[in-house]
Amino acid sequence: MLIRIVDIGSNSVKSSVYEVEKQEPKIVSKDKLAFSLGEEVFSAGGSSLGSISEAAQDKVARFISDLPDSHGGSKVHFTFILATSAVRSARNKEAFAKRIEAKTSHPLRILSGDEESFLIHMGIASKADVGTHEIIKTIDIGGGSAEISWSRGYEYLAGHSYDLGAIRLSQRFSKGKTFTREAYEAIYDHAMNEFKTRYEIKAPPPSQRAFGSSGNLRAIQRMVQNVRGGPFLKLLPEITVGSLEDVAELSIGKSSQAIQGLFDISLERARIILPAVVVLTASMRWFGIPRLGVSEAGLREGAAFWWSRHGHLNLPAEATAPEAADKRA
Repeated sequence: MLIRIVDIGSNSVKSSVYEVEKQEPKIVSKDKLAFSLGEEVFSAGGSSLGSISEAAQDKVARFISDLPDSHGGSKVHFTFILATSAVRSARNKEAFAKRIEAKTSHPLRILSGDEESFLIHMGIASKADVGTHEIIKTIDIGGGSAEISWSRGYEYLAGHSYDLGAIRLSQRFSKGKTFTREAYEAIYDHAMNEFKTRYEIKAPPPSQRAFGSSGNLRAIQRMVQNVRGGPFLKLLPEITVGSLEDVAELSIGKSSQAIQGLFDISLERARIILPAVVVLTASMRWFGIPRLGVSEAGLREGAAFWWSRHGHLNLPAEATAPEAADKRA
């Protein structure tokens, strides 16, 4: 059986088709629309949020409608459209959902931040060969939000979504041609304050492993690799706070074009990546993560993993009331 998971994110729209056999999803195709809804929604900066234009709505709907109905001669049986931070933050999110549903003939589900956090964590855990009692932590930094979670084995202990996405913070704190030290400090202090006050949760337990996901984390990994060089990477392949500080020191005061050339990343990513570097630095410090690997899995893998085992995307109480799960941690 084939299922499709479409993720309408803040920085892109991604689609993955999975073949599900014996409760195991295997990816068979990927499609991507490099289009930023976050640029519209977060363009006002501060606490003001914008709407998604009709042109943007139609572009997203057209991308989804044009996806093939079959793969390798087999029909895609179910399509699930999931929307995350940019859509749930938009002033016209209900109108957006109705328009997408009308034009694609598929229902759209706007995930809450906690549901997004749960699915991302499950997606990463499903690919990490987790031990029965092993505690792992995950961080995902997208365009509109950052999701930080942990579990023991496959028992979800806690997680939360913070409004600390790279596009959102770029629009609020760094609209100039260069990323300044003042912007770094302002974003760092803002992130730490969010962790301290936004969600009251007890300190996470120590973990053996931690993973990051999202295009931003993969770009940061590339930046760290460019700073360290080959021999050092063999000794310490993971991202550390120290390596993030090195990346920041090389980047502060430079233009997006200079950052692109320095770290060999795309210009679009270079324009928003430094707020993600700052949030990742603060996250690793606050949540006690000395080393962070990078996973290719994320939200779509989590949705496919959950559906393959349950036959639906009705998520457990832990995904909507993580404070209840936290009591078990």
